[in-house]
Amino acid sequence: MASLKPGPDRSSSPGVLGQDGTIALSGGALPSRPSQRPTLRPIGDAWAADRDRRTLVPSTRDFVVEEPAEESLPDDIHREIADRFGLGDYAAALSAAELQLGLDPDDESARRYAEISRERLEARYTTRIGSLEFVYDLAVPTARVRWLGLDPQASFLLSLLDGQTTVAEVLEVCQMGRLEALRVFTELLEAKAIVRVA
Repeated sequence: MASLKPGPDRSSSPGVLGQDGTIALSGGALPSRPSQRPTLRPIGDAWAADRDRRTLVPSTRDFVVEEPAEESLPDDIHREIADRFGLGDYAAALSAAELQLGLDPDDESARRYAEISRERLEARYTTRIGSLEFVYDLAVPTARVRWLGLDPQASFLLSLLDGQTTVAEVLEVCQMGRLEALRVFTELLEAKAIVRVA
């Protein structure tokens, strides 16, 4: 029978096999004592040894703290206005320019973009209408107007169309800004709520 004593070619560290041939989970580090209460986990269980210092509360490192957004600089606003204008989105360019003018009424660059955008939009709306001398009337029965889902401005403008008044005359009495009235008129035309009669 081979000796269990470590020889010159054997390691002096404890083995994992016990004398009865079973696997010793403790690795022979601590001999079992009859007076010791048995445990269900091995002594070398790193997770159990580290459990006491663990917490279910997530670390603050798990959260990404977003820095507050910096205020838009005038150069950024001007670049956005120019980009919108360059893309032909004159409504967005006008809106951004008017917003900038609200912050700085003396901003000549924003004022110029606003003026040109208004001119381009007015020309675009007029082209869709055809001519300000055209006469339009309702394309649907009056009883069905409410089903069009129009906002108050569009409803008021629609009420001014009688098949005899020109677009130019409607623009004068509609009590709306000229550009806004042209926009609403164009939307009514595209929605096929009105039709040209003269």
